[in-house]
Amino acid sequence: MYGLEAISHNNGWAISVVGILIVFTGLVTLSMVIRIFPKIIALIEGNGKPKTQPTEPHKTKSQQKKSEPSIDSSIKEAVRQYQFLISWMGEPFSLPRLVELAQKRGLDRPHATISKMIHASVIQPDGKGYFLWHAR
Repeated sequence: MYGLEAISHNNGWAISVVGILIVFTGLVTLSMVIRIFPKIIALIEGNGKPKTQPTEPHKTKSQQKKSEPSIDSSIKEAVRQYQFLISWMGEPFSLPRLVELAQKRGLDRPHATISKMIHASVIQPDGKGYFLWHAR
């Protein structure tokens, strides 16, 4: 006995359906665990919510020029290091190029540091896809 007849005779169809259900159930369970995982980590860290950055209302160019960038004490040394890189690159500069140079120079966590400097308005977009340095 061969082929479909052998499959039917030995309960092959039922075994196939059960196997498909087991795999599908496992994949659904895995996707649910992955979806809930950030919430569990946030609860363990103690804040009860996943961390998100508050959005800042859009400022006009005149408002941006009036406000002085507030440099956080945790990034003052990074500002000094990145100011050297940017003076070497020239303004306006490209963020991918700045990240590349920072990585080549061995600076610690360049993506996170540049993100902090953008949030502190040390680095600001020029509206044309490049960025300007505003920490003087």
